[in-house]
Amino acid sequence: MSADWVAIKTEYITTSTSYRKLAEKYGVSRVQIGNVGREEGWVALRKQHLAETLTKTLAADAGKKADRLTRIQTLTDRLLDKIEQAITELDIQLCKHTEKDRAIEYSNQERPDKPTREVIHEEEQVLEVSTIIDRMGLKQIASALRDIKEVQMLRDDLDRREQEARIANLQRQAGKDEDNRLSELEVVFAAGPEDWNE
Repeated sequence: MSADWVAIKTEYITTSTSYRKLAEKYGVSRVQIGNVGREEGWVALRKQHLAETLTKTLAADAGKKADRLTRIQTLTDRLLDKIEQAITELDIQLCKHTEKDRAIEYSNQERPDKPTREVIHEEEQVLEVSTIIDRMGLKQIASALRDIKEVQMLRDDLDRREQEARIANLQRQAGKDEDNRLSELEVVFAAGPEDWNE
């Protein structure tokens, strides 16, 4: 029965398995897997695969993060525009001025004292009047500015934590590769056991 070398090679390159585990799984000697792996450069291919996978994952994650940060920045800018507008309007108060005209028509000839129609004309104006600064509004604006600052600080802290997590992950993966290489070390004696007895 011939070993499925494509499957063995693929599993070694794309996972963190060892030659020993592959030998047990596929019923091939560990020495034979080691020889084929060395000839075909499996360790280098595994490192390349890991680097490509990590690069794609980080790129996808960075894309999502960049989109999220852009949305946060856009909302923050819109909020800042509204805050600026509110600051310019702190000492302006809107007042309504309403005028009503009422006219009654008497056109009934049979009963001249009975009104036949009532017309009400109403006109409303909204006026801007300068007043003292709205202290409650000022307090709310200050609170909104603090919230914006906290969002920015939170983003900076999250960026730092994410970077630290990525570095730790890369260090763990580098340690696993080192452990796998050490566990797959083979010692081959050129001479037979009888030559060592001498």
